[in-house]
Amino acid sequence: MAIDFTMTTGQSMLKQTVARLAKEKIAPKAKEIDEKAEFPWENVKALAELGIFGLTIPEKYGGGGEGWVTLTIVTEEIAKACVSTSTVLFCSGFVNFFLTVYGTEEQRQKYLPDLATGKILGGWAHTEPGSGSDLETIETKAVLEGDHYVINGLKHFISNAGSAKIYVVTVVTDKTKGLRGLSQILVDSNTKGLSIGPFFNKMGIRGSHTGTVIFDDCRVPKENILGQLGNGFMQGVQCFGEGRISVAAQAVGLAQAAYDAAREYAKQRVQYKQPIAKHQALRFMFADMAVDISAARLLTYQAAVTKDRGEDFIEQAAMAKVFAAEAAHRVVSKSLQMFGGYGYMKDLPMERYYRDQRIMEIYEGTSEMARLGIAGYELR
Repeated sequence: MAIDFTMTTGQSMLKQTVARLAKEKIAPKAKEIDEKAEFPWENVKALAELGIFGLTIPEKYGGGGEGWVTLTIVTEEIAKACVSTSTVLFCSGFVNFFLTVYGTEEQRQKYLPDLATGKILGGWAHTEPGSGSDLETIETKAVLEGDHYVINGLKHFISNAGSAKIYVVTVVTDKTKGLRGLSQILVDSNTKGLSIGPFFNKMGIRGSHTGTVIFDDCRVPKENILGQLGNGFMQGVQCFGEGRISVAAQAVGLAQAAYDAAREYAKQRVQYKQPIAKHQALRFMFADMAVDISAARLLTYQAAVTKDRGEDFIEQAAMAKVFAAEAAHRVVSKSLQMFGGYGYMKDLPMERYYRDQRIMEIYEGTSEMARLGIAGYELR
């Protein structure tokens, strides 16, 4: 299958615009955001002004009508500057996906215009304390009472918790049907019975707030169900696929940022009367890093192109996520090593890169779960 990775003129211009914004406005705030675990509202506003939060939303609802290749390009550039900010972007984008693909016209008209402009953010409340990849263990229930669903349960490790104004919540609507009894439902953040628990004190991506969303007799109109009742599992699989493309793009951006910093340092740092970039052992490390980044980028764009073609992209997304996340681990580790003791200090961004990278092998499905999915495709 031939795949063309050539950027259009519009994509190239957008890449340059976002790269300039990321360098001038986003990157300078990254250290402070990390240290204070501060939600990057200023970055959100700057990206919203460029229409980035609505890139893949249809133009009919105020979005850019772009595909996943364009979003991948943008995500990589943002992640180079601040992984936390890129996480806020793609986690809000989950709601864009659910509404665009499964929402009714009324639901789309109500939420997509504000999501497209960045006026509001979204969040997907899916994971629970006892349920991550094992969806059959989800316990949050939505019971139909008249014209409303009453939701009770607790969601754990939810990105954009407390910042999102609209959540897509994975709920059990029929316990007797297993995975076929799961549904996705829209819940406004100001709905009575919805509350936010404390935020988690995370190792990395500290500006992306992760918390608990609690539902206590939370009543929402039955019209808030997304798509067909009981189709929540398959909807979630598709959403995970999109999320994995975004994580892969993040990983590529972060790896590139670490590599660029290490390369510049290695050209300037002199040991034994020559720049350390001249030493063969380190040159081999740079070669390995360059291969990792290039391969990760190609896998990521392959998944994005497949998605944009309307083809089954789930396996490609899993491959891209697994390889890019682990490649970023290798690249960031080698890049930190280049700086020696300086790389271990908080004065330089390298140690933040190291902490930010680690989540990429965990969220949106661990590398182990992604491998199981890949094997399922290959061995069916």
